Amino acid sequence: MRPAPYTFEEPTNLTQAFVNLKDGMPIAGGQNLMPALRMRQIDTPCLVSLEKIESFSNDILVAVDAIQIGALTTISELLNCAVIKKELPWLHAAASKLGDTQVKNLATLVGNVCWSDPRANMSIALLASQAEIKVVNEKRLERSIPIKDFFTGFQENCLDDELVSSILIPRNSGDVGIYDEFSRQPNDLALVNICVVNKREGLTAAIGGTCTTPIVATLEHTDNVKNNDSILNRIILTLENYANQFATDQFGSSRYKLELVRVLLKRALPIVGEQL
Repeated sequence: MRPAPYTFEEPTNLTQAFVNLKDGMPIAGGQNLMPALRMRQIDTPCLVSLEKIESFSNDILVAVDAIQIGALTTISELLNCAVIKKELPWLHAAASKLGDTQVKNLATLVGNVCWSDPRANMSIALLASQAEIKVVNEKRLERSIPIKDFFTGFQENCLDDELVSSILIPRNSGDVGIYDEFSRQPNDLALVNICVVNKREGLTAAIGGTCTTPIVATLEHTDNVKNNDSILNRIILTLENYANQFATDQFGSSRYKLELVRVLLKRALPIVGEQL
């Protein structure tokens, strides 16, 4: 199929971009958007490129307490960042499993998150990392959204006539984590995926593919924190609280996906614990 006709705008500043966006959709890498347009799953009279906006960048800025990733940073650029690979290996692992080389060279981290698919690799890894989404509106007013509050439904998020300018990830020495997924073939969209990060204050597990949004379970450290069976049961209990959102599709029932999550978590928790 071919997409419906559309115009293409390349604004150079935010003011111009928001004028164009009144009748259009933003595009950076377009690795999710373009296939959806071709299949007529979505329609827009105008695509608005973010590539030339002066205040947007592909910089990865490393500060003492956080790593800031610009709106135009591609997955390949993320993978080539030595600090990401060393300090956030779970994020690096999630990025490495996202598509083939051509996709990685074009897809952006921010675009992958904003598409708001509940199985998106980067969303799951960033949720477990307790990242923040930095957004800006047409008046150039900025706000910060905890990523756990960002997703509102299947391919839906809380952006309100705003654009994501960057993503901020806390930088804490001693954090350990793991990303894992089950997919039908390499580089395919995961059927289910998980990311578990153990911080000083507690453990965060993010789960994708079972519900219309990613699910996050956070547990504070207690005396029995290394009892993996107890931790696993508490995470699964949190997930089951969202039973009304469980998704059954052509790839499997909700019960099957829940069992896959259980297997992935059972495999991940001992690895995270051993690294503490």
